Amino acid sequence: MSSANVIVRYSTESDMPNIEGHYGRLDNLGDPFCDVARIQEVRFDWLVIAEVGEEYAGFLYWHLGEKPFFAPKIARFAHVREVQVVERFQGWGVGRKLMIYALERLKALGIQDIFLATAETNEAARHLYESLGFTQFRKQIQYALRVDDQPEDGAYLSRNGRVWVG
Repeated sequence: MSSANVIVRYSTESDMPNIEGHYGRLDNLGDPFCDVARIQEVRFDWLVIAEVGEEYAGFLYWHLGEKPFFAPKIARFAHVREVQVVERFQGWGVGRKLMIYALERLKALGIQDIFLATAETNEAARHLYESLGFTQFRKQIQYALRVDDQPEDGAYLSRNGRVWVG
């Protein structure tokens, strides 16, 4: 299937069940896609939908902001928060169509600086973003700790036996 069969459009409230069904419910406070009660707070003018043959194929969501903490010299910016493509439509150009549609809309709004993030291991997304001209400007390290017990001395023990002093 070619990307010529992909249609991208602004979302409507009737798209929310498809997004929720595809994206799923996550435990992530502050993300409107993770809380069914908050999903209605989504700005439809920042959310675009892809369809293939009138069937939901994915979405892209951005938000606008000013002076991001990670690039304080930038006055206005857009942050592409999510680009999600239904698994069976991956490789059909859906993500590219979503991105191009969003980039055109953001340019029309006068936004010059656009940021997004992806996992280092997400080769398909990295290839897409780099092919559109995005460049890597910083890396973020994420840490995890599972605390199983806290002894009286304040040291935290994880399952692997490592100790952190609290």
